[in-house]
Amino acid sequence: MKSLRHMLACVAFSIATGGAVQAAESDQDYEDATFTGKKIKPVQEDIEEVTTVALQEQAKDNSLQLYPDVVYEGARVLSMDVKFVATCRDAVELVYQRKYREAKLAFEEAQRRYPGSALGPIGKVLVYQALMLENLDFSYEEQYELAANQARQQLMEALEIRGNDAWEHFILGGVLGIDAIHSMRRGNYLTSLNRALEAMKSVNRAKEIAPEFPDLKLGDGLYNYWRTVISRGVKGLPDFADNRMLGIKQLQEVEETGIFLGPAATFALTYTWLEEGALKRATQSALRNHRAYPNNVVNNIMLGRLYMYRRHYSDSEKYFKMAIQVAPKNRRVYYFMTRMYLRKKRLDDAENAVNRFLEFDLSKRDRALGLMQKSLVFYRRKDWNRAEALAKEAWTVGKLKRAKRRLSSINKAREREAQRNTKAAETPEPISPSTKTVEPSQPESPKAAKAAKAAKAAKKQKSQQD
Repeated sequence: MKSLRHMLACVAFSIATGGAVQAAESDQDYEDATFTGKKIKPVQEDIEEVTTVALQEQAKDNSLQLYPDVVYEGARVLSMDVKFVATCRDAVELVYQRKYREAKLAFEEAQRRYPGSALGPIGKVLVYQALMLENLDFSYEEQYELAANQARQQLMEALEIRGNDAWEHFILGGVLGIDAIHSMRRGNYLTSLNRALEAMKSVNRAKEIAPEFPDLKLGDGLYNYWRTVISRGVKGLPDFADNRMLGIKQLQEVEETGIFLGPAATFALTYTWLEEGALKRATQSALRNHRAYPNNVVNNIMLGRLYMYRRHYSDSEKYFKMAIQVAPKNRRVYYFMTRMYLRKKRLDDAENAVNRFLEFDLSKRDRALGLMQKSLVFYRRKDWNRAEALAKEAWTVGKLKRAKRRLSSINKAREREAQRNTKAAETPEPISPSTKTVEPSQPESPKAAKAAKAAKAAKKQKSQQD
């Protein structure tokens, strides 16, 4: 049961931090974007409207304190130096802001100031994972694995020395948890499970030392919510108690009081509300992060998707273009833009977007998904031959079952069109009154003409006599 718990936790983290490129073919994008396809009754209703009030600015403090209150609170609950907490928090903020180069430099500088803290490689772990999660690829895997190994080794050495134990267990749990997600994305499930087990041990040890540290509840919130969703959405898994509301409350607590992981909790809540079908709540959570971190690519893509699901296509296009402006080499945004343009019936724009997507170095599955979207463009244009050729290519490349269904749909549509054309050709066109032709009069025979002339003469003679 413990192994199942940790595997479910690992899956939960994976869902809440990324999710694969969705493969919708119709307008059921939202159902495909959720784990259960809207099959589980939500535990919390959506809000009436999305509020756009800006986040409250931190109250101006007239005291002489150098740092925000949250830094002092972090130092208290972790029993650590205030400057160290402030340094770590500032470096993490740079990752949220997508200032990756500055973030690496900040973590490396912190490593020099605090030798043995492992902050240098930890910064690289966060940056390289953030870059790979933007595209859901493995483009920085070699750099990431080197940094992850260094971070684990240095943290294990640091734990041999008394002091800062809660922080070191917390960070080690985070590094191991990130590697569990990475291994799961790679399909290395046994490694992923082992990493998840190690991560949970470190997190539990941190809880024992610093029970008031709010950030530790992020993992609990993800686990409690997604365990219910996964166990009820996958046949064969035991049906646990419904702890979704507990999980949501824990995520909200981290969102409001977290020292380092408040924005991460907000992003996790965005996915949670999406699963719940509360699209307005999800939009509000994503807007909260957007106001604080306008260049965060993953969050902007999520906003584009949410507005697409809500049929606010102008807003959807706006946030997708924001993501492109910051990261023009991000391929996922072009896939979702294709879906948005197809919904809007802007077929030329959809074709341009999917062509841009297909220019990237894609996995076989992602290329097949792109070909399916391009097939749909030509299907909508009733260009059955092109649609059929692209669907066949998608089947050859990725063996997608939906490609077979698409081919069947194309054949049926082609047959229906042929039947309509045949029926139209066999039905005579009605003649309108304005175009009705007048039959020319037939020339009279000589005998009939002579009789008519005689009758006319007799009529004239009679009128003279009168």
